[in-house]
Amino acid sequence: MNPCQNGNILFFQVETLIMEIARLTTFLAPFLPVLMETNEAAFADLIEKFGEDAWHRAKAMWTQLQPEVEFYPDLKMAATQLIAKPDSKSRQSVLQEELEALLHEKPTLARSLTQILQKNTSTGASSPHITQTTTGNQNQVIGQVSGGPVLGNVTGTIIIGNSVSSAATPGLTVDATAEKTPVSVKTILVLTANPKGTTPLRLGEEVRQLQNGLERSPHRDRFRLEQRWAVTVKDVRRALLDCHPQIVHFSGHGIGVEPTPEESLSTRKASVVSGATTEPEGLLFEDETGQPKLVSATAIANLFSLFADQVECVVLNACYSVTQANAIAEEIPYVVGMKRAIGDRAAIEFAIGFYDALLAGRDVEFAYKLGCNAIEMENIPEQLTPVLKQNSE
Repeated sequence: MNPCQNGNILFFQVETLIMEIARLTTFLAPFLPVLMETNEAAFADLIEKFGEDAWHRAKAMWTQLQPEVEFYPDLKMAATQLIAKPDSKSRQSVLQEELEALLHEKPTLARSLTQILQKNTSTGASSPHITQTTTGNQNQVIGQVSGGPVLGNVTGTIIIGNSVSSAATPGLTVDATAEKTPVSVKTILVLTANPKGTTPLRLGEEVRQLQNGLERSPHRDRFRLEQRWAVTVKDVRRALLDCHPQIVHFSGHGIGVEPTPEESLSTRKASVVSGATTEPEGLLFEDETGQPKLVSATAIANLFSLFADQVECVVLNACYSVTQANAIAEEIPYVVGMKRAIGDRAAIEFAIGFYDALLAGRDVEFAYKLGCNAIEMENIPEQLTPVLKQNSE
């Protein structure tokens, strides 16, 4: 079809400023010493000066940005230099340039940060959600822009809440269209913990790969990725309440029983418990100071049982987590756990394969098999370590 023929399809160009990079940089600057270095003395001053609402927004934005900061050396260097002088305009300018380059490449991340920046976390209120649709002849939809506040020249039908208004630029014919039934969106909640004194894990790489998988997925409009880093037990509980996830992914360390311990490089274990001991098993979260906090399988299972009406799948990407998986599977349809220690590389490859399949529209059972195969394809002899548990009901 000739796109110019008879005006059957109207072409348009909508230039939008997804977010104000300068405002984001200025907002984050005073919080970076706490976000990057856990400076407890500075934390009290920040709360007093800016309030808890601003702190929660800064922390939420940092959970989105941290994997990128860890991955891109120039971005990390700019953020690190700004820590020493948060009020320095020149250092803010350097960070602003790095953020601008990053967010132009990652529009999904930009939209997410925009929403957080606009949101009032103390009340849960946020700016109106705007959907802009442009149609051609016979009400044929030829383009749509949606998200937070849309800045710049917007053309087409704009839906704000339940009201409809029209805005047009010269040369474009715009027809009002009825509001469509929204696409069902599933939320993937990623929880990470790498407490002080435990083996460093490449959690940033794992989450970055999940983000890349989401951005390349043809079904990316059906999924939303939420991240919480260095989680405490309170963070986990609040994230389940706030995000309403259907899929929960935990990456970190576990403690469990292994009759014949096998050492491997950079495993996601804190320690091996002898089969003859009665020492507890569980997952390691962080306490308020970043130290390890062991949470038992029973406590974790009881928590998820309270969210059984919304959570469909739990992935425990940590060593010896099959005990927790068995307990959680009493209430949750699908749970993945590790029956022994798993290496960092194997854990990351499993996550990539699992979510590539899930984000492509495949079911959990297929995603699990592809995750195991992803380990095998990398010649890592740990493809039998992940185990899928299903609710018998």
